[in-house]
Amino acid sequence: MKYLVWMSLLFSFSPVYIGDVYAQGKMGYVDFQYLITQIQSVQDVQTELEKLSRDWTDRLSAMEDSVALIEKDYEALSITLTKSGKNVLEKNIADAKQKILVYREQKFSPVTGELYKKQQELLQPILDKVKRAIDNVRLKEKYDVVFDISTGNPVSIDKRFDLTLLVLEELPAVGLTTVQIEGRGTDSNLKAPGTNPANRTPSGRSSKGTTNETSKPVKENDSDPAIKDN
Repeated sequence: MKYLVWMSLLFSFSPVYIGDVYAQGKMGYVDFQYLITQIQSVQDVQTELEKLSRDWTDRLSAMEDSVALIEKDYEALSITLTKSGKNVLEKNIADAKQKILVYREQKFSPVTGELYKKQQELLQPILDKVKRAIDNVRLKEKYDVVFDISTGNPVSIDKRFDLTLLVLEELPAVGLTTVQIEGRGTDSNLKAPGTNPANRTPSGRSSKGTTNETSKPVKENDSDPAIKDN
């Protein structure tokens, strides 16, 4: 499987990062999903989980093939088998099928399955570091609340308050290596990590008062921003 259940489970971990839950101050946002795709260790985790999934899936296939052989033998011998012989084969088939169900549940069940637990074990330390990076940027840029835009569907939002690239630049400082930048959407103005934020004010504008175009776009109308600086 190229994209496992783990990808959807991954985003169940993505929270909203805030300074004060009841803050009525300055609000910003990040694209958490985009950030995750730019972290090398997340891609390494995906590779490891995909290998585990393939191995366990292959094992399931072998178990199912074994059951199919027993069932084939049963059909071929059913005419000549005694009642006790039939009972033995029927029990073997039932037991083998039960083992398949148990194995599948053990490996792939959401929340309790080994794949989910392994994913949580490998990803949680990474997600904690991403949160730290977001917190660092929030404090540096003097924001009170930072939302995860990838978990919602905003109708209109001001790109000046997009902190995603600033957080991306902060990731190495918390021990996370980023991969080669791939921009969101079709915006050609996206900058790679290392873009100097010195000319930005906390609002996301440049020191000349123009909108900082290094922020990644949200394809909505900017004329009526839903998020404003209080």
